[in-house]
Amino acid sequence: MINLHIQNFKCFKKTEVPINQLTVLAGGNGNGKSSVIQVLLLLRRTLEKKLENVELNGIYCLNLGNSANLLYAESDIYIDLIEGEKHLKVKYDTHIGNELFITPTILEDTYKENPLHYKEFYYLNAERIGPRISQPLNAFIFPNTGFQGEYTAQIIKELDQKSTMSVFKVDEKRTFNDDQSLYFYKKVNAWLAYILEGTTIEAHIDEKTYTARIEVTNTFGKATFPTNTGFGISYVLPIIVTCLLAEKDRFVIIENPEAHLHPAAQSKIGRFLAKMANAGLRIVVETHSDHIINGIQLAVAKKEIESSSITINYFDKGKQQPEVHSISMNDKKEIESSHITINHFDKGEQQPEVHPISMNDKKEIESSHITINHFDKGELQPEVHSISMNEKGELDKWPKGFFDQTQIDFAELIKLRRK
Repeated sequence: MINLHIQNFKCFKKTEVPINQLTVLAGGNGNGKSSVIQVLLLLRRTLEKKLENVELNGIYCLNLGNSANLLYAESDIYIDLIEGEKHLKVKYDTHIGNELFITPTILEDTYKENPLHYKEFYYLNAERIGPRISQPLNAFIFPNTGFQGEYTAQIIKELDQKSTMSVFKVDEKRTFNDDQSLYFYKKVNAWLAYILEGTTIEAHIDEKTYTARIEVTNTFGKATFPTNTGFGISYVLPIIVTCLLAEKDRFVIIENPEAHLHPAAQSKIGRFLAKMANAGLRIVVETHSDHIINGIQLAVAKKEIESSSITINYFDKGKQQPEVHSISMNDKKEIESSHITINHFDKGEQQPEVHPISMNDKKEIESSHITINHFDKGELQPEVHSISMNEKGELDKWPKGFFDQTQIDFAELIKLRRK
């Protein structure tokens, strides 16, 4: 288990988020899910830049504005990635607040084998590329689909060629029903047909136009362009391809895998992600879909992944609790004695009694003996509820607001129908 400590970043004053083999980030809008992913992306970029200033916009589809937009309060940002005794701890200086970058200082780096250190790192943004007739080609440091799935067609075709030359092979644990196909696209199709009920694809590269394209065969057996099939295929295909090509023990971060999918397909993609995590990928998923979680629960019940490998982090707005600020007093007469009352509480005979004690202008009590406790409303930050599963896929807790809207609506409907 990895623990991510976040201090003074956006909505978080100070919080801890556990990262398991499969981690689900769930919760209401604006409660901190995306901020957790942004922290991981900033850490990744920090390691890539090797202590140079880290840009806040552009790379990894980040759009964070200026450095002032990152602060919970007026101080530096601290991020700590921990596994056991190993730490990657980074301090970020936000300067005067209007820069388009932040300056990192690595305070401790004894966690060299953490998944962010590897060359291979996989991230799919919520706003993936929709249906296109063609996609541009790209040169890769390592095989990937791009942050928005924009290179999916190219990478499928290139891995097809490498598969036939035995240069690349999909981990057998990730194949659908032990598929023995040689071609990469057929292994992709096995999962795609399962998730989208019979849909398959084929990839092509046009060297003359320096583009790649996907050809879709729908459930009626008709080949067509993705532009004639809606958004679902274009959004789910990069997820399947990324998980099949990713190196073991690497981070795979996916935002909204349920986007543009029917609930049945959402459940199946949840089960797919569970199986990929069980095969050795460290998957972080941000979702608003209870069907994704249902699919993960099914995978646990089917013994396709250990329940101990899964953590669901549910983010709610938290509760605003009073804070106590203890204020000491010096020896100077900086407040009129008539303005001070000391309330002494004793047990009394039947109930506590309060004895107000006034003070005169003479120094009849040492200032060091006086503490004024000032109470204010305190600060509000999201609260993280970490939810586990047992071997039957049952959740150990169900916080208020955690995918309970269906039950709430049904209860309201029943009341209305009884009138």
